[in-house]
This record gives sequence, structure tokens and C-alpha cells, in this order.
Amino acid sequence: MTGVLGEATIRELDIGMTGSVVGPGDPDYETARGVWNRAIDKRPALIVRANSTEDVARAVGFARSEGRPIAVRGGAHSLAGFSTCDDGIVIDLARLNDVQVDVEARRAFAGGGTR
Repeated sequence: MTGVLGEATIRELDIGMTGSVVGPGDPDYETARGVWNRAIDKRPALIVRANSTEDVARAVGFARSEGRPIAVRGGAHSLAGFSTCDDGIVIDLARLNDVQVDVEARRAFAGGGTR
């Protein structure tokens, strides 16, 4: 892995984000990195708490540019731990939980973080 991300690099990601970025030095990192299956104990380089699809796209681009693995956390209920990773970027979709129902078309649209 490429090592620890520098503050300037993290700031590049954070600029223009409507969500938040949580790293190992942040007070809520331990809570933010946790998943439902407590047997899974991974330590991501960063956790991006996306508020929009633009935040998701920005996080994916950032991870690719840094050569980091990506894990996407919808409901954080992956038994095998696929919603987190070591040294990578976790994209947390929990805030993308809107549900819209189109009664006429008989369709529902649910955000990636909907439980």
C-alpha cells in the first residue's frame, strides 16, 4: 500500500464535498469504521460519508488516483465484511437513504444507504 495519506491530500478530497471525510486521527473514526459483524475489524485509510452522488463520484476518483481499494457500505450488514477494507477508502452511503414512490408507475426508488 502507498502508506498514510497526507493532510494536503485529504484536503483535496474534502474540498467541494457536501458529506464528510473521517480519518484515523478523527475522534469518531472508531465508530465510523465499525460494521454490523463485529468479527470484521478493518482499518480504512479514510471513510467518506457521502451526502450526494457527486460525493460518491469524487470519492471513487480520489481512491483511483491514490491507488487505494474501495469498499462501498450500504447498510453495513455484509456478513463477509465486503463493506469495509484495510488501507482503502470506504464510501458510506448511509446518508443516501431517501425513498420515493411513483404510485402510477408502480415503482419505488431507494437510495444506496436505505435500510
